[in-house]
Amino acid sequence: MCGITGKINYASKAPVREAELKGPLFEMFHRGPEDEGVMVDRHCGLGMRRLKIIDLESGHQPVFNEDGSLAVILNGEIYNYRELRKELQGRHSFKTNSDTEVIVHLYEELGEKCLDRLNGMFALAVWDARKEELFIARDRAGVKPLFYSDAGGALCFASEVKSLLAFKGVSRELDDQALANYLSFYYISSPRSIFKQIRRLPQGHYLKVKGGKAEVRQYWHYRFRPEKMTEREAEERIEAALLNSVRRQLVSDVPLGVFLSSGLDSTAIVAMMSKLGVKPKTYTVGYENGGTYNELNEARLVAGKYGTDHHDCLFGPADIIKKLPEAADRFAEPHGDWTYLAMGHVSAQSRKEITVALTGAGGDELFAGYPTLSAAKVGRFYQYLPGPVKAALRAAAERLPVSTSRLSLDFKLKSFTRGAAFRPEVAHFKYKEIFTSEEIKILLPGVKYEDPFEVFAQHLPDVSDARLLDRLQYLDLNVFLPYCSLHATDLVTMFNSQEARVPFLDNEMLDLSEQVPLHLKLKGFTTKHIIRKAFRKYLPEEILKMPKKGFSMPTGEWLKGELKGFTLDAINSARAKNPGFCDYGYAEKLLKEHCEGRRDNTRRLTCLVSLFLWQDKYL
Repeated sequence: MCGITGKINYASKAPVREAELKGPLFEMFHRGPEDEGVMVDRHCGLGMRRLKIIDLESGHQPVFNEDGSLAVILNGEIYNYRELRKELQGRHSFKTNSDTEVIVHLYEELGEKCLDRLNGMFALAVWDARKEELFIARDRAGVKPLFYSDAGGALCFASEVKSLLAFKGVSRELDDQALANYLSFYYISSPRSIFKQIRRLPQGHYLKVKGGKAEVRQYWHYRFRPEKMTEREAEERIEAALLNSVRRQLVSDVPLGVFLSSGLDSTAIVAMMSKLGVKPKTYTVGYENGGTYNELNEARLVAGKYGTDHHDCLFGPADIIKKLPEAADRFAEPHGDWTYLAMGHVSAQSRKEITVALTGAGGDELFAGYPTLSAAKVGRFYQYLPGPVKAALRAAAERLPVSTSRLSLDFKLKSFTRGAAFRPEVAHFKYKEIFTSEEIKILLPGVKYEDPFEVFAQHLPDVSDARLLDRLQYLDLNVFLPYCSLHATDLVTMFNSQEARVPFLDNEMLDLSEQVPLHLKLKGFTTKHIIRKAFRKYLPEEILKMPKKGFSMPTGEWLKGELKGFTLDAINSARAKNPGFCDYGYAEKLLKEHCEGRRDNTRRLTCLVSLFLWQDKYL
């Protein structure tokens, strides 16, 4: 596990100096405090920081092929590296026991097609000295991040935005469209970043610099190819696939544990570890006065059933006040979903004992776990209702008492009636919308942007022939999962020099998810039906009966109390530093409405506070 960076002057062929890589490497010291590697060759340079997970003694990077003409740096893990090594050993000599060296020889033989053979989470870079070509790539699901800047005939790349900004000449000019997209969803997705000159390399893509130009190409995307299978067959295949995935991802030369929630996915991972004879350390976040948001009791049921070494990690408003400004600085972009702070808290607490943590991310996206898919089913019927009936239902929903409880009835009904008036793909985005376009114009009157739906629409051509619910799943897989969930998890765990692994996003699980028919994933209005069936025998009955909750925390109540002054301070500080940037009075109005119980503005306020704290550091 590492942070990687590099630069190539592909137009001028001016030499890259080692000193140019030192600043970017320093900014991601936390990603690899145990080792540093740098290579410069004429107009290209590569650098990495290493957190030792596998092959502790001889895994130094960059790793070279036999004649030194190829150099590779890797962030992540290749879970099938042992099998690949066996294939390659007869044709190549190995100097290390690392997974990185497998990539060197695989690229030597297959070029960019080596990506088809890799099962893992990774961002990697290859320098081919003979051809004077640079190749960078990300894994299929987008577990590991990679950013780049291509300007003036020079391309720089890095694992984090802040590291990329440390390269001389990388502009901090704001991307207005990215800002509008952020206010719509409270995160920014590929290919944009908050800075116009910095781009995200999309998941399942590679970038190659050759012949004086840089080109981005897609090498993999999720395909729906359902097979005929009975429910029993699907259960057996899912159990076997997750067992194999967990077995692969237990490979580690350092201590390993699990981030355990009350959800099906992390619970199933613990069950599979138990089946493999492993009793892990498990860690669950709990909240001060958390009410319906707490999952501590349910997680203890799982821990007790499998005899894990279990730990509760309590998190409260004081932790947000302390950690959010620091996170805004380190992210170098605004991110409005504050649940990542709770994840970071669990990471910080668990890092005292484990270096690698398995998480349940990905199960909802692969196996239809989100209630928005059920909403889309209902929306089909809603579209046929007469206009006056729809208007009456919307009015009734808006009159419901405001609640900040977890997935409250008023939240679900208001979100549904506001979104269901649009075509299904847009409705799917509207259910999750933070600020409408009209509200964004009030907040940022000087910002020019186009429809924020572009972040979803760019993926629809890939699934133009797919059924509606498949298309909606595809949007979650390509937008929410990599850029709200996985990106934040990577950053907050790596801040603590900890590696987070995701067994549900193993290649075998991805492939199987493509093959399982939709009616087994979503049965009636029961989300993740086949996952519930596959792991029923392993899970406490209380877990199986629980409705989908999602990873959330009681931020709404905290904003009315302990976080109210913190929010006002963020608004006033931003106003003092950048008075013309935003309508700060509108932000104050949202806080007043929320505190008086007239409207649940939780997500709007977390979105704005994150933006204001980021703006304090970067504008």
